[in-house]
Amino acid sequence: MVGNNSNITNLTNTSGSNTAPAWSPDGTKIAYSSNRDGNWEIYVMNANGSDQINLTNNAGGDSDPWWSPDGNKIVFYSDRDGNYEIYSMSSNGSEATRLTNNSAIDNYPYWSPDGNIITFSSDRDGNYEVYIMDTDGSNQMRITDSPNTDMDGIISPDGSKMVFTSDHTGDYEIYTMNLNGTDVINLTDNPASWDANPCWSPDGSKIVFSSDRAGNLDIYAMDADGKNLTRLTYEYYQEFYPRWSQ
Repeated sequence: MVGNNSNITNLTNTSGSNTAPAWSPDGTKIAYSSNRDGNWEIYVMNANGSDQINLTNNAGGDSDPWWSPDGNKIVFYSDRDGNYEIYSMSSNGSEATRLTNNSAIDNYPYWSPDGNIITFSSDRDGNYEVYIMDTDGSNQMRITDSPNTDMDGIISPDGSKMVFTSDHTGDYEIYTMNLNGTDVINLTDNPASWDANPCWSPDGSKIVFSSDRAGNLDIYAMDADGKNLTRLTYEYYQEFYPRWSQ
């Protein structure tokens, strides 16, 4: 759909579920997760929904793709080696490379806009936190540190901040912080709702996310400081994983 909730178009219509879409940097393709073949795989299709192709075709579960800024690679997580780890592959599905190797769960990877690092979530230190690493898997470092869940960390287009989901206050909210962990700000601050799946607009001025504050999961947008909240979808059905095109 476009940002004002018009021209809603169904791009996938298959058996199973299709979720976690990610636009290619040039806007011509969308990568996504699907279990239409019996287990979760990474697929890619043209932006109009045509030419849907299974990129992973693996006996393990492959989920949550995200493109590198140059469009040449896709990062995702998979349990193909017996545990959920972060992998990258060429955008045609070849050359899959394991980036993490940890007995805990590593998931929800996102490439930074400058292409230099990958953020991901992991419970390796006892609870979910957000980590960063170089694109080859080296220099893995935790950047959030709380007794609660921190996950879904996506770096802003200008590289100065990260938006993420956390239950610091006992319910899931959308937060931002500096990349060094300072200046943590709760943008949604709605204790009666579940707010998650944040994503920046290409210019960094807005954040789109999903929320059940109206009794059903819908898509909302707000300014990067949490102001000017706007509800974008009003359907009875569950809507989540919003992703802004480039």
